Amino acid sequence: MKLPQFLMFIPFLKKLTVDTSAEAIHKTCKILEENDIPYRIQTLRLRGTIGSALQESSYMRFNVTQDKWGSPQSTSYAIYVQRGDYEKARSLTGSIEMW
Repeated sequence: MKLPQFLMFIPFLKKLTVDTSAEAIHKTCKILEENDIPYRIQTLRLRGTIGSALQESSYMRFNVTQDKWGSPQSTSYAIYVQRGDYEKARSLTGSIEMW
């Protein structure tokens, strides 16, 4: 039985990969879907809500874009799988270049 993603609680899962590349995460998800391995994605922001708002407002005051003059928002993505599926998922996704 395939569990819906919202019923897969992260403390009971094993972390398969963490990456900042959305393309690499997408490739990983496609491979897992093709092999009927349930997974869960968690989006991790490296800066909190208040810090992000303060930085964005400071760039808005000078009327410049954050991408041009500041550091881009960094977001990481973590993929979790069930412990029983971890070895199979690891062997399937091990050849993906994560850069």
